[in-house]
Amino acid sequence: MKKPVATLISALIVIVFIAVLAYAFMGDLFTPRSEFDVPNKQNDKIISMFNSQIEREIEDHTQSVMHPGYIPESRQNTIDYLKSIRSIESYSRHGVKSTQPRNYIELKISFNNGTIAEKVYTSHPCSGYMEPCLLMKVEMKDGKAVRIFTNGQEKKGSPDWITPDLNILIDRAISYDIGRNHDRYFAPKKTQRDFDKEWEDQK
Repeated sequence: MKKPVATLISALIVIVFIAVLAYAFMGDLFTPRSEFDVPNKQNDKIISMFNSQIEREIEDHTQSVMHPGYIPESRQNTIDYLKSIRSIESYSRHGVKSTQPRNYIELKISFNNGTIAEKVYTSHPCSGYMEPCLLMKVEMKDGKAVRIFTNGQEKKGSPDWITPDLNILIDRAISYDIGRNHDRYFAPKKTQRDFDKEWEDQK
């Protein structure tokens, strides 16, 4: 009888060890979605704040000395791109209360032509060990916000505190288009023919 008991205890230890390792590497897979995962509380006071940040991001992406290399047409191309957006919505990959690793904020961008870009990476983390992250849904028209909904977390602090969250939405939405349409923002990438010509001309 002792041998089966020892085997059972060993099996239980192995199971517990595997469970601990799985939790350590995968996080909490079973955290349910909560009311904080739905941006359904309208807050019109954020609209002017968001639109001010749009203007700032347009400047940063096209005129700022901190971001050199943009072609002259990039400013108008950025404005035209923003006008093509119907809404930008942020969400947490695994839910705002999840403690799972790499639980980043991602964007869902809906365009006027009916297409949707999902899982747009922001690099902004969201951890269930802290207060729920601020999530927003911004409805846009002609490149400007017209209605904004949140999960209510902005009320937990000063209005100034959400400026980084506004910047994340706009900056990553613009970066998404830059990644897809590089030549609308920068000079075309050099080819091997360009490099060969440069070496030929080198004295």
